Amino acid sequence: MFRFAQHDRARSLQRPRVLNIEDLRRAAKRRLPRVVFDYIDGGAEGEWTLRANCRAFEAVTLRPRCAVATPVCDLRTTVLGISLPMPLILAPVGSCRLMYPRGEEAAARTAGSAGITCTLSTLSGCRLEDVAAASEGPVWYQLYLVGGRDCAIAAIERARQAGFSALVVTIDTPVVFL
Repeated sequence: MFRFAQHDRARSLQRPRVLNIEDLRRAAKRRLPRVVFDYIDGGAEGEWTLRANCRAFEAVTLRPRCAVATPVCDLRTTVLGISLPMPLILAPVGSCRLMYPRGEEAAARTAGSAGITCTLSTLSGCRLEDVAAASEGPVWYQLYLVGGRDCAIAAIERARQAGFSALVVTIDTPVVFL
């Protein structure tokens, strides 16, 4: 009985087995409140782009070549004059603190330690100065056009002063004509 109890305890401490994006989705759906999961899992407006992206990824088949000698594997690239160790940039996700406390700072810290760029959402739960300070690597600022021109200009200036090296402009905000 003692051995059985130890085995159960060890199994409960193991990380969940995740092999693909669908496994991650199922794990997130189990752990997050529905409104938070729906926010992360969904897309903007009619979700046309989300569906197109899913179809594009489904059309790709990755065939790992295991146990094959590769003398050098160099994934380095340059984006906007910034040298990156691999072609990867963290995209902006608004309201990260719904998923993880101080999530934007944690993401920037992790991305920076890997040498990749982290893009901070305008709708961040953390101050952009704190996110910039948390990263050893490049940080970009995503400007969502909310709050009017003066608000946008002030945010751009704060990002510049904090050390953000690029501005990513989001243009999918619906416009309401009155």
